[in-house]
Amino acid sequence: MYLKLCSFALLCIAFISFSALGQDAKKNKTPLDRIDISKVTASTIVGKVASEPTEKSIIVQVQSPKAPTNPPATKGKNAPNVPPVYDWKELEIPIKQTTKFRFKEPVEAFDDKGNIKVYTPEDLKKLKGSSPNLPGYEAKSENIIPGHLVIISLAKQENKTFASIIMVTGKESSPNPDNKPGTKKKN
Repeated sequence: MYLKLCSFALLCIAFISFSALGQDAKKNKTPLDRIDISKVTASTIVGKVASEPTEKSIIVQVQSPKAPTNPPATKGKNAPNVPPVYDWKELEIPIKQTTKFRFKEPVEAFDDKGNIKVYTPEDLKKLKGSSPNLPGYEAKSENIIPGHLVIISLAKQENKTFASIIMVTGKESSPNPDNKPGTKKKN
């Protein structure tokens, strides 16, 4: 009986300590800097969806040029060619009821046997939806999930910038910007 009680106490202590470590990791995670949409001059934004879109906005992670910490000492023809450095920033883009959501490629579907469905031209026409003149295939805001790569066309109305078209081009294939790549460990 005493042995069971001791082992139970040790398991409880281990569980509490591991959950405390997880909470410390969440506390140390710093949020990305936010860019104000009013300062954006581009008409198209390319980025990655950071969180599910709400009725009013979508948050996208974009790469922003970062000033070099050690600029090259020489200028002119003999200056070293330093590649640009980018930092990840978040951008909250307002959405209106008229915002169109599209997929660049038709969504993969499966037939009754579990094989990938091959779309006929009629099927593709139906997938274009109510706006066949727009590029891509119709989607809903619920279809947009974190990690999707998107191209967002911006529009201005009454001096307010909003997303007019959100086109999903694919899924994330690069590491999460929150987990910034570090130096590789040698074995």
